[in-house]
Amino acid sequence: MRERNKILQAAAESLLKKEELEKAIGLFEKVHPADAAEIIGDLSDEFQKMIFETWDIPRAADTFQEMDEQEQMDIVELLSTPLISDILEEMDADDVADLLGAIDKKDAERILAAMDREDAQEALRLMEHGEDTAGGIMTPEFVALRKDMTAQESIDLLRAQAPGAETIYYVFIVNRDDQLVGVISLRDLIISQPDRLVEELMNPGVIYVDVDTDQEEVARIMSRYDLLALPVVDREHRLLGVVTIDDVVDVIEEEASEDIYRLGGVIREERLDSPALESIKNRLPWMAFNLGTAFLAAGVVSLFQSSISKVVILAAFMPIVAGMGGNMGTQTLTVTTRGIALGQLEFREGVRVVARQVGIGITIGALTGLLAGLVAYLARGNPYLGLVLFLAMTVNMGVAGLAGAGIPIVLRLLRQDPALGSGVIVTTFTDIFGFLAFLGLATMMLRFLI
Repeated sequence: MRERNKILQAAAESLLKKEELEKAIGLFEKVHPADAAEIIGDLSDEFQKMIFETWDIPRAADTFQEMDEQEQMDIVELLSTPLISDILEEMDADDVADLLGAIDKKDAERILAAMDREDAQEALRLMEHGEDTAGGIMTPEFVALRKDMTAQESIDLLRAQAPGAETIYYVFIVNRDDQLVGVISLRDLIISQPDRLVEELMNPGVIYVDVDTDQEEVARIMSRYDLLALPVVDREHRLLGVVTIDDVVDVIEEEASEDIYRLGGVIREERLDSPALESIKNRLPWMAFNLGTAFLAAGVVSLFQSSISKVVILAAFMPIVAGMGGNMGTQTLTVTTRGIALGQLEFREGVRVVARQVGIGITIGALTGLLAGLVAYLARGNPYLGLVLFLAMTVNMGVAGLAGAGIPIVLRLLRQDPALGSGVIVTTFTDIFGFLAFLGLATMMLRFLI
């Protein structure tokens, strides 16, 4: 698919350079909006502007909606306010709210003023909720049935209102106060007798979330119960909107990307083609922190200058101890962070989890340390050097298990993201304790090593 898109992109660029706009537009007629978004996103600003200004509004909206947020923000800068407002009016309200919340406030106000009043108010209502909450990702475009309606009345209502709804796989049932009371599948509604009441057909055990529920928890619930749509209610249990599966897929990707960035010490999302200055700003804070921790590790090493000067070969084995500890810590950190993200870890089990990871670290440290110690003995002919290496790796990988499991759990207890710079912090622990254990043991056994 990517190869085909690259060919289409090259063809479109060639036609646009020849000012054959109609032929270039024709290339996208049978292309899915997601593929069109990928192709157009790689074109120059000039060509992007030409295409969006030529397309009909529905086609432009379908493609624009498939672009990632940064690309959408760039397009907003290129197009006129009336055209952007027309495009946004064709889009799902939750996607409009996300974009308007991301762009400059004055630009958002200008676009809202140009939009249809009802569409603008709908977007503003969604923008009142936190961006990363159920209210921030839900769509208000849904069909709700009254529990006192018949099946036939419900089907007639669906025919009339479904074109404007984002999903009708499930139909949610409300009472006269708009409070959520049940759910019915479209299939059950269609095959039921026309005169049956919805109240008799619905499932009252509907799964729902509050409007302030974190989006990560929303994704977890929908994944656990295999839901295509999840209703969102307020404090009075009134149905406000629905989170659909396509929104949850985006959330899962967003949260996974965020965790990866934070594990690596990158503050915000960064693309391969992000401006160099932006990338520097994103990475520099944690790199500066890492530099400080590197000086701490260097300080530990400097305490043992005398030992290193007497047994120079120690310097050759230091990276092995630190590197193996770092790898062990990263493995443990990955498993623990994932367990927390998936809700597999109850915090009352935290001590047991940490103890288990420490045990795993010590065991792996002993096994790899035994091998490393044997290599050191065969290489240098000194069994005590092998013993020091064995003990240091065993201790350091136990510390790696402690840090890799303990740090994300502590961060979670402090209501911080468990992935927040954990990789940098764990590496610091393993470097410092690795050097301390290895050089400390070597100093204690110095007379056997000389």
